[in-house]
Amino acid sequence: MSAKRVEMVKPGFFGMAAAADSRRGEFDLGNEVLIAHQVPVDFVFIGDSITHMWELNGYFGRRGSLVVNRGIGGDISSHVLRRFEADVIQLKPKHVVIKIGVNNFWALDGATAEQRKTAEQIMPDLVQDIQDMMIKAKEHDIIPVICSILPTNMPQSGNNALRNESIRQVNEQLQQIANEQGAIYVDYHSRMTTEDGLQLRDELADDGLHPHVLGYDIMADCLREELARKGIHM
Repeated sequence: MSAKRVEMVKPGFFGMAAAADSRRGEFDLGNEVLIAHQVPVDFVFIGDSITHMWELNGYFGRRGSLVVNRGIGGDISSHVLRRFEADVIQLKPKHVVIKIGVNNFWALDGATAEQRKTAEQIMPDLVQDIQDMMIKAKEHDIIPVICSILPTNMPQSGNNALRNESIRQVNEQLQQIANEQGAIYVDYHSRMTTEDGLQLRDELADDGLHPHVLGYDIMADCLREELARKGIHM
């Protein structure tokens, strides 16, 4: 007699070549194992390629905590919100580390008028999506850790300056919301910018967007330090 599989949440596919679909099958299978074996999860990291590409086990989990990576390269905030129940809530982690948003700003460079958005259109929706994740986490007794969006250093993009100024404004709003709602805010941004406080430092990424080891070293230190202030150790 075969054993029964557990019931679980699956967000399905978004279609239209959505980045969030690229790891959906992988995550559903991984989530099923964790749920079926009732594995205690300490931290879920969720976000875009900067989370996806972060070799988390090289930095965290040495105290015996289980760290799960649910980053998807190219993902945007609305898709992370839609998959939040599947990739965070049902895993019942103690903490969720949320860092999402830079990909929302590629809409500044939309190829067509229908695809193109202004910063004033992008920012409120992005902030609301992250706030909704924060609320969902707290409703399920999961401690939300809200991380600042990283700046870029892509002068080849005509909107590099606008994108970076918009990211700065969003981060200010996220910090305020986190403080008001009792979430933890982690400020990667100020530790990784040039003197103008806007652009990613040259030495932290090869492509002006994705950190390499020197960038991840800063992020890991920043995250550990902020969590330690709250009595949380990774």
